[in-house]
Amino acid sequence: MDKPLRLGLIGCGGIVQKTHARAYHSLSDTVKVSAIADVVEENLEKIGEEFNVPETKRYTDYRDMLNKGELDVVTIATPHSLHAEQVVETANAGIAIISEKPMATSMDEADAILETVNKQKIPYTVVHNYLYTAGMQAAISELPNIGKTYYGRSTGMGLRGSDFNANHPNPAFAWRASKATGGGCVSDSSYHEIYAVWTLVNSPVRYVEARVLTMRLNIDVDDFAMLMCEHENGAVSTISGAWSVPAQEYGWCEVHGENGSLRVKHRFNVRDAYQKFTGPTGWRPQELPDLDDEGLKDSSGHAGYFTATFNALLENTELPISAEKAYHNLAIINAARKATTERRAIEI
Repeated sequence: MDKPLRLGLIGCGGIVQKTHARAYHSLSDTVKVSAIADVVEENLEKIGEEFNVPETKRYTDYRDMLNKGELDVVTIATPHSLHAEQVVETANAGIAIISEKPMATSMDEADAILETVNKQKIPYTVVHNYLYTAGMQAAISELPNIGKTYYGRSTGMGLRGSDFNANHPNPAFAWRASKATGGGCVSDSSYHEIYAVWTLVNSPVRYVEARVLTMRLNIDVDDFAMLMCEHENGAVSTISGAWSVPAQEYGWCEVHGENGSLRVKHRFNVRDAYQKFTGPTGWRPQELPDLDDEGLKDSSGHAGYFTATFNALLENTELPISAEKAYHNLAIINAARKATTERRAIEI
């Protein structure tokens, strides 16, 4: 592939407008938004005007874009229930794929995705953006120094309004509150805490015990998730997430190893995001020299993720978030739901 990469967007809604677009602007020498697709005309107009996409390259049916767009790579940012179909169609069109999380809503869908991208030999990755905040990048670099890990924990507890439901006037809220579109706390929000903690524990999850429940909100999907995981290296981790708890501190992750401990506000690019514990001196904040003023604007880590991903596509090297990592994260979520129903530990 050559610079700039010709990028097509499947879905031009809130996450594209608020976070993806900022990343694409910062990478204008690397990527050019060349075609867009969305069923909502307002989204097409907004993103089309922002990136000067010609009217002839704005589509209401993403399949027309795949057939006519002359693209190198596509990003998929649509409700979860649409991911599998759109990934398979894009792979069959021979175009590289960057999909928002999760890769699918079921393991059967995920299997179909892997079968197709492997058969077509298409680069495919899923957005794990919070691994690219400055604090998480610093903590990941420090992992060799803390030795074998034995415990990790992560939390993303928050409170949604009582009007959060499948009929909400804001479409971004409505689909997340609906089982039919793949919503729910554990797959939409806690997804991030799950990959954050097993990345810092530095070992895949082997067993999952959990309670994934609807506790407070009037929705047909979960608003509360509590997981306890056993990792392949013997470590244990806990993950807690909610849309129904007025927690005071949101979005942090920590890991404990034989030579020290690390704690990160993984959901925030802020200067005080990262702390380290190494013994008598206790917990100490760590400087983040790579976090400049521009980095502070990338609050969600999307720019860092897209930079690494687009560079890998250009250099024909391994994508930073492999399909296998995304599959593993979905398998943990699937096991958590099963553990809730069967009230036992589920092996991944």
